[in-house]
This record gives sequence, C-alpha cells and structure tokens, in this order.
Amino acid sequence: MGFLVHTLEYKGGPVNEAVCPRNYNCNDYEKYRKIYEDCFYPMRSSLGLPRECCKSSDELAEIQDSIFILEDNGNIIGSVAVYGNEIDDLFVSSEYQRKGCGLKLLKFAIAYLQKKNTDRIKLRVADVNRTALSLYLKNGFVIAETKEIAASYQD
Repeated sequence: MGFLVHTLEYKGGPVNEAVCPRNYNCNDYEKYRKIYEDCFYPMRSSLGLPRECCKSSDELAEIQDSIFILEDNGNIIGSVAVYGNEIDDLFVSSEYQRKGCGLKLLKFAIAYLQKKNTDRIKLRVADVNRTALSLYLKNGFVIAETKEIAASYQD
C-alpha cells in the first residue's frame, strides 16, 4: 500500500516568532515519545504503519539542539524540529489541538530559519494528514513536489 507525500516550500513573507520554545533534553524522552506517537498514530494507522515511530532516547539526544519543545505549566504540549532548511515532526498534544499551538510552532520554525537566512524553507507532509496540510497551505507554503511512497513495514 502506498501513500502520497508532498514536499512544500515556504513562499510567504517574514514571520515573527509567536512563542519561544526551549530545546529538548534527555529528561523529556518518555513524555515526548508518548505525545509524538499519540499524535502521529491516527495517520500511521490509516497507512497500515506501526504506532511506534519515535526515535530512541540516544538518537534524540544527538539532535536535541534541533528539537524545540512548547510547554504550558511545565507540561509538553507540542514540539517542532528544524534540520538544515527543513521543518519536521511538528505535533501538538490532543488537548491543545485547535487552539493555535501548531500555528505558533510553525511560525517559530519559519522565523528561526529566516533568522539563519535559509534560502528555501521546506517540509514534507503525508496527503492523509489533511489538518497539517491545510495549516501549511494557509500559512505561506505551496506544494513543490508530490511523490507516492510505498508503505513498507515488517513485524
């Protein structure tokens, strides 16, 4: 079974940071992993992929400077990662969805990359993730490329 993945490029204007998330640290792992997997599970399930998809604690520790955590009263409510010129792994816990947190994280990531004078800001999104795709298209991103990806997973 395959699915479509869109590569989007940012064509909007300058963005000001709406929030100032902190960097991920190793103490975040269990909470981060749970929220990450909870958020991506509906999409992964629809594609026939396993629930477990978060990188290991060691893998995240190696890239912690690229992962930004949004909190409310000390609780992780969302996160976004920025690698090179790419925005990745943007997610918001279910109780904070539809309250503007995803948009704040997206704007943070765009502003972060703009401050680094990144030429082409891009991200990838599965076509079945309609909510995310809509958010990105409404906020300055355009579809630059679409590919069909084979969903391959083994027990």
